[in-house]
Amino acid sequence: MNAWMVLWIAVLVATLSMFTCLTIAVAIGGALDIRKMLSQVRRQHGADKGDNQ
Repeated sequence: MNAWMVLWIAVLVATLSMFTCLTIAVAIGGALDIRKMLSQVRRQHGADKGDNQ
C-alpha cells in the first residue's frame, strides 16, 4: 500500500471518530438542556395556574 494512502486513511478514520464523539456529546447535552427547559416550563405553568385560581 502506498504511504500516502495509509496516511489519508488514518486521517479519515481519526476525523470520523472525532466527529462521532462530538455528535454524541452534542446530542446528549442538547437532550439534557431540553429536559431542563421542559421542567422549568412545567413549573412555571403550574405557578401560573395557581395564580389564576
